Amino acid sequence: MEDVVGRSKWEIDTPALLVDLKKLERNIRRMADFFKNRPAGLRPHFKTPKTVEIARMQLGAGAVGITCAKVSEAEVLVEGGVMDILIANEVAGRAKAARLAELNRRADVKCAVDDSLQVAALSEAAAQAGVTIGVVVDVYVGLPRCGVRPEEAAGLAAQVAKADGLRLAGVMGYEGHVVSLEDPDERRTEAEKSMAALVQAAESLRAAGLSCEIVSGGGTGTYNVSGVFPGVTEIQAGSYCLMDVKYAKIMPEFEKAATILATVCSKAPALPGWTVTDAGMKSMTREFGLPELIGVPDTRTVLLSEEHSQLQTEGGESGLKVGDKVEFYPSHICTTINLHERMYVLENDRVVGVWPILGRGRSQ
Repeated sequence: MEDVVGRSKWEIDTPALLVDLKKLERNIRRMADFFKNRPAGLRPHFKTPKTVEIARMQLGAGAVGITCAKVSEAEVLVEGGVMDILIANEVAGRAKAARLAELNRRADVKCAVDDSLQVAALSEAAAQAGVTIGVVVDVYVGLPRCGVRPEEAAGLAAQVAKADGLRLAGVMGYEGHVVSLEDPDERRTEAEKSMAALVQAAESLRAAGLSCEIVSGGGTGTYNVSGVFPGVTEIQAGSYCLMDVKYAKIMPEFEKAATILATVCSKAPALPGWTVTDAGMKSMTREFGLPELIGVPDTRTVLLSEEHSQLQTEGGESGLKVGDKVEFYPSHICTTINLHERMYVLENDRVVGVWPILGRGRSQ
């Protein structure tokens, strides 16, 4: 890879993921400041940046630990020196349980359960490795995914507490069905319902004489609701550090720090008013809508294919020429990040670092 540090961002080959360092730093500081004098802590989710350097920045700003989605992401974090991790997901099967147990030789890597079979596999792996694995019970709070009902949490927690090699750490529940609601009053009302169910589960553990140190939930869209709900101890927000078009509509206090740089590769001679770039679905995702073109008047993204984005200019030509470079804001940052091997870190539009996205493709 050509050394681009010190060069203008416009000299970077494309497609490329760019990150504005000052915006990233401000986003991290803004979220950290929100939690500074509150009972709940911030445990940022690694599934968004997938970059160890950003996790270290978040910890340096006061985060209580890091959240991730998969054992393989936790392996990247532990290798990068992160010592307090919550895998906010069920770990199923002997192979993954063994890898998780191995990580606990070096760090505190907790995971979620919602089934006694998971408990048994984790217990067996912990015993074989001679370690203790922290476990939180995943509670269903409205998102149709994983988790036991609140009234069932204490029963599963009791199984964890009795299992060899396991330490009952608490409960978690993710209100993912709520975090993107655009109406703030509706988002608040629904998030509070979800957190009430989660806290109810936590209280049922304590009533049964069980430990419940962690009560974990929340996301970028609900950090300021779930993060102040009585009884919640930590929030798993992830997207806030880099942001995207979808989240910026509901959380404008955070800045869109990431862009995709692309090159105009064709003016589509057969299609007046069209321009084509070299960044398609293999560079930026579209499940939350098309990426937003930046700074080209009267021109917008209209199509996204595997290798190309197609732009259309209203009432004429865009003025862009073959070889010109343009930027897009991703509509969904989490899945876009996973398409790139590195991020080019910028200050004043010059490259100050190139950070490897070591969590890319870590889905096991």
